[in-house]
Amino acid sequence: MLSGAYAECLAALRDVIPAERLIVDPLRTLTYGTDASFYRLVPRIVVKVESEREVIAVLGEARRRKLPVTFRAAGTSLSGQAISDSILVMLGNSWNGRSIAPDASRVTLQPGVIGAQANAGLAPFGKKIGPDPASINAAMIGGIASNNASGMCCGTAQNSYQTLVSMKVILPDGAVLDTADPVSRERFVESHHSLVQGLLAMSLRVKGDRALAERIRAKYKMKNTTGYSLNALVDFDDPVDILGHLMIGSEGTLGFISEITYRTVDELPHKASSLMLFPHVAAACKAVVVLKRCRVDAVELMDRAALRSVEEKAGMPAYLAALEAGVAALLVETRAGDKSGLDGQVGRILRALHGLATVRPIEFTADPAEYGNLWDIRKGLFPSVGAMRRTGTTVIIEDVAFPVDRLAEATLDLQGLLAKHGYPDAIIFGHALEGNLHFVFTQDFNAPAEIARYGGFIEEVTTMVVSKYGGSLKAEHGTGRNMAPFVLKEWGAEAFALMKEIKELFDPEYLINPGVILNADPRAHLKNLKPLPAADPIVDKCIECGFCEPRCPSRSLTLTPRHRIVAYRELAARRARGHKAPNRDEFKALFDYQALETCATDGLCATSCPVDIDTGKLVKLIRSVEATPAMRRAASLLASHFGGLTAGMRLMLNVVDRVHAIIGSNALGWLARTARKASGSRLPLWNAWMPRGADAIRQRREPPSAGRDRVVYFPSCINRTMGTSRGDGETESLTTVTVGLLEKAGFEVLFPDNLQSLCCGMAFDSKGFKEQGAIKAKELELALLTASKGGEIPVYVDMSPCLMRMKETLSPALKLYEPIEFILDCIGDRLEFSPSAETVAIHSTCSSIKMGLSGKLAALAGKCASRVIVPEAVECCGWAGDRGFTFPELNASALRTLAQAIPGDCRAGYSTSRTCEIGLSVHGGIPYKSIVYLVDRSTRAKPKP
Repeated sequence: MLSGAYAECLAALRDVIPAERLIVDPLRTLTYGTDASFYRLVPRIVVKVESEREVIAVLGEARRRKLPVTFRAAGTSLSGQAISDSILVMLGNSWNGRSIAPDASRVTLQPGVIGAQANAGLAPFGKKIGPDPASINAAMIGGIASNNASGMCCGTAQNSYQTLVSMKVILPDGAVLDTADPVSRERFVESHHSLVQGLLAMSLRVKGDRALAERIRAKYKMKNTTGYSLNALVDFDDPVDILGHLMIGSEGTLGFISEITYRTVDELPHKASSLMLFPHVAAACKAVVVLKRCRVDAVELMDRAALRSVEEKAGMPAYLAALEAGVAALLVETRAGDKSGLDGQVGRILRALHGLATVRPIEFTADPAEYGNLWDIRKGLFPSVGAMRRTGTTVIIEDVAFPVDRLAEATLDLQGLLAKHGYPDAIIFGHALEGNLHFVFTQDFNAPAEIARYGGFIEEVTTMVVSKYGGSLKAEHGTGRNMAPFVLKEWGAEAFALMKEIKELFDPEYLINPGVILNADPRAHLKNLKPLPAADPIVDKCIECGFCEPRCPSRSLTLTPRHRIVAYRELAARRARGHKAPNRDEFKALFDYQALETCATDGLCATSCPVDIDTGKLVKLIRSVEATPAMRRAASLLASHFGGLTAGMRLMLNVVDRVHAIIGSNALGWLARTARKASGSRLPLWNAWMPRGADAIRQRREPPSAGRDRVVYFPSCINRTMGTSRGDGETESLTTVTVGLLEKAGFEVLFPDNLQSLCCGMAFDSKGFKEQGAIKAKELELALLTASKGGEIPVYVDMSPCLMRMKETLSPALKLYEPIEFILDCIGDRLEFSPSAETVAIHSTCSSIKMGLSGKLAALAGKCASRVIVPEAVECCGWAGDRGFTFPELNASALRTLAQAIPGDCRAGYSTSRTCEIGLSVHGGIPYKSIVYLVDRSTRAKPKP
């Protein structure tokens, strides 16, 4: 319970911001307050802001009461710069604006745009943003700019600082400055005279001190994100331009970036890569100096320990395991606008490196699959350490930079320090062209001696980097909390005094993200360390990086996979402590809804997770553990009478459909909402796209015909139950249309015996009834093996989610196909496609995405319609089997952007899951149905020769 100034602030903010976006409960303040670093602070208040007005309100109310405020974007930051024990301001859903200049030379982005989304919009123009951090698929522009994040290719020439055109910024006093607007600039100069004059005076003072100015310039010739961007004081004369560039890399300590315009850079389409192996680090670094004079876009250094960490992973070259102990590698990429240019660049690189000692001959590949495998080596390094770490320990990734001509010497020194302090499994890799090294190791923070060991190691590293090499303590990850005590050591008293002066000009009370960049506590990097207690083997390897979050359908409603793991770890820690705090029951009650009930268990999080964690599996496990004996008995009863259950559901759907026909959508909708509210949301919610009962399946009883190709058709229990919806324009159930399409293609259609009682078991398993799910899966397996003659005849399954579960649980002897694959691979050449002139939307289900079928769905739709739309940023629809009926808010949140992404000339959408199609229809504003309807309408049988 809040009290004092925090309670007053919360009450004042309720007049401006809706209560649901002012968060004070113990579960979400803990989970939302977690970032990718190894630090933890739990905010008192979390505010989800949706506008500049709300940001200004938070700043005003907090400043009035002297309460610190921290801004947060995606929370992928590694140095503790996105956490707070006071007020944490998070970006809501509305900060996703994007605008591309007509010639694509510039792009204007709001801070909530994910870096990969920005690049996806620029890709058709052959452009991209300059920054390319490894977290680009999850990191938001606000964080990328505020940390001056770079990456493998952008170096120091294409980062946010160098490609900044203009920005809108909200200062700590609530003033808004648009550096692209002359009027705004003029007004700001008048209203903030002391700030402007202070910046101007600092700039003139620094430029007048030749030695200091030259030192600043030299520091930024290598990657450097330690402290504030002092290069702004020497690179610019206009105080507003200085201010804008000081905001880059300021980690939210000087203000809030509400919009930024970047100069875009070319995304060259032709690429070639080479994994070059050298006998030792010195030889590899000698090659780096040569490569720096060539046309190369990326040069990644990897030591032998780094290669060893991935050598046994699938797809890795076999020769990695046989390399000697001292070997080092360079992964090199060069890009060009055309093939001849690429060939010329490769030839020049090979000639330049000729004569250098290598372990294997240097070869380049321009084959996307081959160079993709090579880059998988580099991408797998950080995750490999995370996957191998002992439960309860933390993965730490630090990044430093050295002058390139001393990189070999520095790498050996770094390896020596890691060995000296007891980190034998540490790996070193980095962006060699910039002298930028990352070192990754695991650290136990559960004992004072271990914390002291880490502290001693960091002390020696900082001394080595600064005193011996004049390098950067933070090359691209931002100063944060873990290098804030060492900013003075790197920069010296004079430059450090400039940084304090900058902070005090903007934020004299140190209320904006205090403790970050500037921190007077010499032990700040050893405090507020995040615990990672053992919780369950399914998620114990989680490093809380947040890469999973953009793919989660509940991310804007309740929790993300990262949040669920953080909360479950807290529950596990409380159990281990025998915790009896008053809010324990409240925390668990919140967990039940936020983490369990609103998880779609779609598994897409695993596709973005560096260590392949499927948080949905944890949720299913918890549901199973918490299922009561009565619930299990009910599940067993339903499983053993499944045919009757589906028949009863068809009858119920037909009854409801008749009522719908009589009283209309509005009246039935009102009745459904009223009944659901009266039941405490226990009753499912009806919607206007609720289907009628499916048509009966007429199974042929005559013996199979000789000489005809045969296919076993297993209609899912959903499609055996649910037919067409009012308004979707179809008159026949999917099962009827599917049989017609298969017969059109010349197949004789067979059905397994006892069809009405068969189910893949997913409906049981997803609710935690694993035993019943396994029983149904075994029944289905036996029926399909019999019908397919032991796997001789292919099996067609009409819903992608069911097909994926069947592939995971049934006999590998069965040849299982879902609609997209079977139509394209098995019957496509038997049909003549006549594409219509219509525009259609398509939706890949989460199972289709995991099976790699998104491209095939688009290809199939493209054979049937002239224009195919794939709505941006819509992945799992959040229907989750039946949760669209029982927790419709999950489906609504997952599809909140769908309708606006569908163009006006699009009249229908297509997918491969009946239940998903209901939710897509509700929120897309157009009918969604199976892709089979579109294929059937667009094809005829090819004439026989």
